[in-house]
Amino acid sequence: MSQKKLEHLETSYQALKTAQAKYQECGDNVQRINANDRKELLVPLTSSLYVPGKVKDSNRFLIDVGTGYYIEKTTEEALAFFQNRLTKLTEDSKKLSQLINEKLQALERVDSILRAKIMEREKKQ
Repeated sequence: MSQKKLEHLETSYQALKTAQAKYQECGDNVQRINANDRKELLVPLTSSLYVPGKVKDSNRFLIDVGTGYYIEKTTEEALAFFQNRLTKLTEDSKKLSQLINEKLQALERVDSILRAKIMEREKKQ
């Protein structure tokens, strides 16, 4: 296994961790909005521009399910959706972490064998 493939796996692992953090943040935000008595918040227009806004219905959320599709969900449905995604990503990241560790061990074994062969060859010369 090449070093590039291992780096690709590690990059994929980091992407899974980033996605996990985003889904966790989404679930936390749903709970915060639902618990906010005043229903006032700052709405981001750009990464550095926010305007004051009010939540009309704190029990309805539009969830981005991918490729530009949104589904309306209640608070409970939204939290369950994010939890299901987190569970799946956690399982996937565990599998990928295990695969990375196996590949690292295989790479170390190959490296060890190569070093032994080189040392053996040097002794013969």
